[in-house]
Amino acid sequence: MMKSLAVETTTLSAGMMMKLKSLAAAATTTMPLGKMSLKSLAVKAYCHFAISLLCINVLFDLAFFGIPLFFFYKTRLLSPAHFLRGTTFLINWTTPIVLAMPIVFSGTKLYCNDVDLLVEAKASESSLLLANHGSRIDWMVGMFVGFARNLGGKTCNCVRVGFVCEAMIQFLPIIGWYRRLVACDIFVWRSFKQDASTIQSNIQDFIAARERRMLFLSPEGVVVDFGPKDFEYIDACRKFCVDQRYDPFDYVLTPRYKGSLCLLQNVKGPIISVCIAYVRDGKLQNCKLLSPDRVVPDIYTLNEGVGGSPVEVYIHLKRMEIAQDVSDPKTIFLENYKEKDTILKKWD
Repeated sequence: MMKSLAVETTTLSAGMMMKLKSLAAAATTTMPLGKMSLKSLAVKAYCHFAISLLCINVLFDLAFFGIPLFFFYKTRLLSPAHFLRGTTFLINWTTPIVLAMPIVFSGTKLYCNDVDLLVEAKASESSLLLANHGSRIDWMVGMFVGFARNLGGKTCNCVRVGFVCEAMIQFLPIIGWYRRLVACDIFVWRSFKQDASTIQSNIQDFIAARERRMLFLSPEGVVVDFGPKDFEYIDACRKFCVDQRYDPFDYVLTPRYKGSLCLLQNVKGPIISVCIAYVRDGKLQNCKLLSPDRVVPDIYTLNEGVGGSPVEVYIHLKRMEIAQDVSDPKTIFLENYKEKDTILKKWD
């Protein structure tokens, strides 16, 4: 079995590199403005306006509320608990404004297989959701379900949502600054293991302040596009699967697991596997990684729904039973991603 898998992967890698230029060209080709219909031009203008408005809103909140709150906290005029409560109030105030155009006005619909589990996660002191990373709007989906007070007819709490992400994100103008100074996300510089003290301190600060939070982590760590480095990384992930005696994943990358115990062991609520699929006009957008039809959904994708083809977001949840004394996170993560790959294949 191992031999046949290795041969299949090597053959695919060679074919993949041959198709690289054509796939990259197809993915980056855009229609000239002069050939667009008036409706298409209007939708594109709406998308640009929506994203500009989002950035202006975040900049306003950051400058007039976020930075002063952070200053008062750093100068000890605010306790950690009062600072977190203040930023939670600010986030809850600005979230509907951020989500209005891409989610509500554009007709985006969300579906979930287990609303009860989602409601439980929102009511918990802290919870961890491990999600696949097939788009650039997973954070927006997370914020929406965290803010919503009614899910599938079930009344629930509005809860703060945080993210575990690469440290460089905090330096992105406006959005990155907001996530660092106001959202208090967990930024990982090197690895979960080396940044364990930072992760533990962040989680414990929220628990000590009794500030509920759903923490999202995408173990894949990156979103791949259609460039040479992207295809090389996909190929490396497929080879890693073979080395670990798994069939190569077609829809997801391999998860990063080293040092993840500090996350798994510090949350006080449920740990949940999240598989997200984006569908437009009945077609899965985050389909096979090597498919020329794959789309990496972003905020523009959501806003384009105002033109008549809104995005449908399917969220599959499953509780993960992880013992506190777990010693092999690699197997846990790989088995979980094998299941995610199977779910997306079934939906595709």
